[in-house]
Amino acid sequence: MKLLVTGASGFVGAALARRLLRDGLAVRGTHRRESPPSIPGIEWLRLPRLDQPQALREAVSGCDVLVHLAALAHQTGHVEGRWQEFQHVNVELTRVLARTARESGVRRFVFVSSVAAVCSQSDAVVDERTSPRPDSDYGRSKLAAEQAIQQELQGSGCDWCIVRPPLVYGPGNPGNMARLMRVIERGWPLPVGAIHNRRSFIYIDNLVDALSRVALHPAPIASVYFLNDGSDFSTPELIRALADSMHKRIRLVAVPVGLLRLLGRVGDLLGGPGGLDSYSVERLVGSMAVSGASFSRDFQWRPPVGRDAAIGITGGSV
Repeated sequence: MKLLVTGASGFVGAALARRLLRDGLAVRGTHRRESPPSIPGIEWLRLPRLDQPQALREAVSGCDVLVHLAALAHQTGHVEGRWQEFQHVNVELTRVLARTARESGVRRFVFVSSVAAVCSQSDAVVDERTSPRPDSDYGRSKLAAEQAIQQELQGSGCDWCIVRPPLVYGPGNPGNMARLMRVIERGWPLPVGAIHNRRSFIYIDNLVDALSRVALHPAPIASVYFLNDGSDFSTPELIRALADSMHKRIRLVAVPVGLLRLLGRVGDLLGGPGGLDSYSVERLVGSMAVSGASFSRDFQWRPPVGRDAAIGITGGSV
């Protein structure tokens, strides 16, 4: 069996490629960089753009399963108003890739979407029955990409599975988690002591284990799933757990949540200096817990790494 992993040079893609290779599978990975990361055994293919039909056909040729990770991700700072860019990269190019997979005889298309396709915060636990109401250009593009895949593959010999992971963490994690760990490392007081929320995360090794389970599943699939490995924290709990694993003392200051949100709106007006904007603030103060019960039941899946061990490994890698 040969698998194509788009975006295999990224945080999740590289981890998935290494896992599949350890399992004895043939892996082809696409990348946009001049030089891909060193992953012995992978067949690299540089694909700077996904809108080149012949290059796409060559990338997909001979592959049984395609795992699509390449995407334009949400970024900190003032990023709304970029719908056309998100639409082109995350929606239209995903549609073309799904069509190419169908025409090339790929057996399964696995799409790594995001919880943002449904919403970015919710006081109730979110699952597959929750009506999608994405509230960012990124989230809207992910939902539109999901719909494009289902339209392109409907009634074809290529089945599909869409997974919506929450924020991914682990050694070398990028984005907001990396920024948070840098702040903890510096020992700065953090104004989050008054926050009472609940957010789901997923450890990188657990995510790639779930993706591997999907890719190799023997029965046909045509479903959307949320993922959860038990890594649910309030913001203060997460910071204390990371600080403990990093052997750092941390002081949490009880700043009212309303004041934090006001600071985020001010940051929006100033262009998000230092990553301070409403998007980042809402990730600190809002809730977004998801249920992975359907995935665990349908795939007989249990995360191989427990929450405490995963946090310990992540913090200990700094």
